Amino acid sequence: MGQLEDMEIFTEIVRAGGITHAADRLNIAPSAVSRRLKDIEARLGVQLMNRTTRQMALTETGRAYLAHAERILSDVEEANNEITRASGELSGAIRIAAPLSFGLSHLAGDLSDFMRKHPQITLDIDLSDRRVDLVQEGYDLAIRIGNLPDSSLRGRKITGIKTVLVASPDFIDRYGPLSSPADLDGLPGFVYTGDASAGNWSCRSPSGEDFRFRIKPSMLCNNGDLMREASTRGLGLLKVPSFIVEDSLRFGSLISLFSDHDWGSVGLHILWPPTRHLSARTRALIDHLADTLARNCQTGPAAKSRPGKSKGGSRAIG
Repeated sequence: MGQLEDMEIFTEIVRAGGITHAADRLNIAPSAVSRRLKDIEARLGVQLMNRTTRQMALTETGRAYLAHAERILSDVEEANNEITRASGELSGAIRIAAPLSFGLSHLAGDLSDFMRKHPQITLDIDLSDRRVDLVQEGYDLAIRIGNLPDSSLRGRKITGIKTVLVASPDFIDRYGPLSSPADLDGLPGFVYTGDASAGNWSCRSPSGEDFRFRIKPSMLCNNGDLMREASTRGLGLLKVPSFIVEDSLRFGSLISLFSDHDWGSVGLHILWPPTRHLSARTRALIDHLADTLARNCQTGPAAKSRPGKSKGGSRAIG
């Protein structure tokens, strides 16, 4: 067996998170994968992975070998793609991670266009609000929304997505009149799990006045769709990226509060592992998404605000 195939098996073990999953992906017996890993280590005279009955972890030497192996395999793949590029036929698989809510609302159309243009490429898409480890879990790229922690990942910021504050008509009737953001202090609301603000919200008026207030967190959740549905039922305020509530605002099940105020924005990023040389197909997808997402995420919904009377008098919702 050749050394390139050894590298492919080793990188697949790392990406799959273990020998059994790697064997499933490679369609060979787990015993054969385990034997190949031992052969690679014996040939190199080093231990690449620490093994226990529960898990496998790369040694420092293993991490170095992985970086070289991925670069070599990517160069081989790039050479093959260069030969076929004249015909426009990129091929192979791209593994993508994206947030659940954003993936459902935005990726279907954008990725469908890409697949029509490159029918020989297979997309392996994981929609989850979990922050995946791109290197350890073998992802080629990830779409992430929000402020990014310090990271060795490489990436590109695509655009900023406006944040909006919304509530249901029933909620506004129950707690109104709401004439100032200060009136929101102490009202029930929903908070993203792990949000550093922990319900301490702020905004800036068109005249530059800053408002700071604290809501009463009635739900902590890692998924915007669930919080949106709870908010439409009148259970709390919701401050989220605008794409999560576009349809609800359009149909009036949620209403934008103080829409002329600045509630901030969150960054939309495409990230990829630092150890992996980008293949032509992955670069093509990044360029495609950077173009389409930048255009699609710039157009927000027309926020609905309906005039009327609440129990306490006239309603003012910005």
